[in-house]
Amino acid sequence: MTQTAKAPGRWKTWALVVSVTLNLLLIGMIGGVALRGGPDGSLMRAAISALPDDARRDMHREGHEVFRGARDHAELRAARAELLDALRAERFDTDRFRAGLDVAQMRLLEIGDRLEGALLVRVSGMDAAERRAMADRLEERTARFARSRD
Repeated sequence: MTQTAKAPGRWKTWALVVSVTLNLLLIGMIGGVALRGGPDGSLMRAAISALPDDARRDMHREGHEVFRGARDHAELRAARAELLDALRAERFDTDRFRAGLDVAQMRLLEIGDRLEGALLVRVSGMDAAERRAMADRLEERTARFARSRD
């Protein structure tokens, strides 16, 4: 095989590696925004931050537990191994790599669903005055974001 024939394949492999790396960083940033704050714009994050102080602290604690549990998930560990094996293989297997990413994506969606459920439980337990106060805080946070986007 000539050097000319190898170049396009290597370029595609490296482009895919960079793309996947950026996607994984994005997933991490989404999780960070949901739990720790960050740039306004995440409606879930804004809703959590609009909770009363005690409920917000509970949500953050629960969120940390959810993410910690996700890291220890056997299926996610296997997906990580698949990703690494696909990257290190002599011949890159896009489907194998994608399958690993799909598992990671599903875990992220499960985390989001669990956080959403926890948020719904907390808001459902509020009386009308608490919900109105939360609505005011949420409106202020999201309006600030909307103004910054204009």
